[in-house]
Amino acid sequence: MVLHMIVAQSKLVIGCIHCNSRYCEYVSLLVPDRHYSSDDPEIMDRPGNDPDLLADDLKNLRIINRCFGGLRAIRRNVLPLIDRIDTQREIEVLDLATGSADYPLDLAKWMRRLDRNVHIVAVDNNPFMVETARERTAAFPEITVNDMDVLSLAYPDRSFDVVLCSSAIHHFSRRDAVRLLREMCRLCRIGFIVNDLDRSRLGAWAAWFYGHLSTTNPITRYDSYVSVLRAFTKNELTAMSREAGIDSFIVERQAFFRLILVGVNL
Repeated sequence: MVLHMIVAQSKLVIGCIHCNSRYCEYVSLLVPDRHYSSDDPEIMDRPGNDPDLLADDLKNLRIINRCFGGLRAIRRNVLPLIDRIDTQREIEVLDLATGSADYPLDLAKWMRRLDRNVHIVAVDNNPFMVETARERTAAFPEITVNDMDVLSLAYPDRSFDVVLCSSAIHHFSRRDAVRLLREMCRLCRIGFIVNDLDRSRLGAWAAWFYGHLSTTNPITRYDSYVSVLRAFTKNELTAMSREAGIDSFIVERQAFFRLILVGVNL
């Protein structure tokens, strides 16, 4: 994605679509209401998980990120932001809800190839995720893993060049998701990227079939399907970004039922 396209398109005001009842009914069949309840979290977020099952689930998620566009989407959209940073200065990145640090590791490897100095702070508040992330990033001194709640970050304004959040915003209520977007915008100097799922019945069905064909892990089977039903749509993410007070941003659909939100600080 080219940065000037991000800035230009972010100024557009998206109007309402006036549709007849038949069209609305058709759309509602394709896009169900959001299925979210804080009292019924995804299995991976529940306490008392079997460590072996959870470790295997994280491995399955890494395969999904690698094979179904997650890593590629971040890489393609973060490079134009990084190009705005002086090549002589260290790039500072914050990765929220890092899980097993899949995205920080991929970014660190790319920065090494580009001969750019980077410091990535990866945060998560799940002790198992934090431990796993620290083990996997042990050979990467440019990555620091912290145990922190992404909704209670104490970093000063504009502490990082780029802030990332991948495959996590659907874990939050709409109100908390807006808070998260506002925090990401506050913390970044250059821009931020949200990489998540795009809610649809077709995407949920695809996740269900993939989960049942690729693994017997009950966490992956359940969470992959439920994650799509808990995700936000493009219109919802657009409205939430405006509610968060973000001026310059764009939301785009990606392959494999994904959404990318890129915000830019001008």
